[in-house]
Order: sequence, then structure tokens, then C-alpha cells
Amino acid sequence: MQMVAASKMRKSQETALMARPYAQAALKLLENVSESVEPKQHSLLENRDVKNVCILVVSSDKGLCGGLNSNVIRETLKIMEQHKSKNISLITVGKKAENYFRKTKKISASFSGFGDTIELKETLPLSRVLLDDFTSNKYDKIVAVYTNFVSTLKQEAKVKKLLPITKRSIEETIEEIEDMAIKNNNGEKNGGNGIEYKFEPSADEVLCRLLPNLVETQVYHIVLESNASEHSARMVAMKSATDNAREILGDLKLSYNYIRQQKITQEISEISAGVAAQE
Repeated sequence: MQMVAASKMRKSQETALMARPYAQAALKLLENVSESVEPKQHSLLENRDVKNVCILVVSSDKGLCGGLNSNVIRETLKIMEQHKSKNISLITVGKKAENYFRKTKKISASFSGFGDTIELKETLPLSRVLLDDFTSNKYDKIVAVYTNFVSTLKQEAKVKKLLPITKRSIEETIEEIEDMAIKNNNGEKNGGNGIEYKFEPSADEVLCRLLPNLVETQVYHIVLESNASEHSARMVAMKSATDNAREILGDLKLSYNYIRQQKITQEISEISAGVAAQE
């Protein structure tokens, strides 16, 4: 299981790391466009009085991955406590979160079966549900709770605001991806600032078309980070289980040899006693 987890871990890590530059470029493009124009009021930019909150909980379908799922569930419970005066709904990704929160009867939708090398088109149904529910005023705020991949030995449960889109949330996501890129590129920071754009047919229309794509990209990025974290945590957990099994096996072998030695000594003593009695 450790070898299988290590193989899946490498693939999922490569996919997540390859997607980060695209996510970063998409966010920077949106940031530059939003700074260049005074956009029309878009439903995804609308700040409302928060009465209905949706929490996107991203977990794994399988267990044996250490405390990964429990950390995500713990963060979700904290958010539910913070918004206990609001109407809270949950959208779960992964069977572990679905099974845990099913008893609360607050799950409005659930998704599972996302593969290890998932593509953007596979997460589009999830993104469409979030976009449609927010634009239809079903929710006033949508946040995501997932596990962010830092390294093979470190994964962090994170909370990210998805909707409504704000400039600050875009900046925070860009800074987060840039920090991770610096660590993975030996301190090199990607460029791309100071780019000028020409808009056709208009900057407002370009911005309005970019906003849904931004949400789709963020959801895809979240699922990739969670997959990489899951397989990394499982590989570490299976390595610990293997080491513990070897340690237990060594202790049992010593105990077995000790008992066997005692039995042989007892038999020799009995034989010697019998010989002495016959003499």
C-alpha cells in the first residue's frame, strides 16, 4: 500500500504543481483587467447581507490518510460555529465528508469519484452548481474548506472564500500561489506584472466572461491540491504503518526466541535430572 500510495502521490503532485502557474496567470489576468476598468455590477461581485452560507467541504473517498479528513472536518465545524446564526448548507466532495455530515441533514449536494489525474471538465459540474446557486441568490457567501499541499510531509487545512469575488481574495490567492512557487523554484518568482491589454469588444464584457472561468479554475485548483495532499498523507501514513509493523515484528521475534530458549533450557534440565536419577 505504501508503494501504491507513493506512485499515486508522484502523479497527483506533478498535476497539482503543473496547474499552479495556470491558476496564477488566470488570477493575475483578472486582477489586471479589473484594475483597468470600472466593471458593471456582476452577480459574482455582489456583496450581500450574509444570511445563507454554503460551505464546500473537500475530503477524500478513502481513508488511511492520517488526520487529513479529520482536519478538514474540524475546520468546517469551526466555520459552522462562527455562522451558527445563519442558514448553513454543505456541498461535499468525497465520501468521508459526506458520511460525516449526512447526519446533520445540511448537505445540499455531494460529489465523489474524482480521479487522481482529474481534468478541468470533470470538476465543471461542481463549479456550475456553485455558480448557479450563488447567482440565483440561494447563497450569499460560499467558502471552501480543503487541504493545501505544501510538501510530502506537510499538508494544511485551509479555508478560502470563493464567492462573492473580491479584489482582496484574488490578491490573497495570488500571493499564496507565488509563495508556493518560490519554494518549488528555489526562490525564483514568476514575472508577468506590468502587462497592458487591448480589449475586444469591451473591457466590461471581458471581465464578466472571466469571472465564471475564475471560479471554475479555483475549484479545479482546490481539488488538485486536495488530491496531492491525500496521496502524500496516505504515503506517509503507510510508511509509518510499515515501520511500526517491522518494529512489532522485531519485538515479537525477540520474545519468541526468548521463550524458545527457555523451553530448550527446561528440556535440557529435565533430561539431566532424569539421567542423574537413573544413576
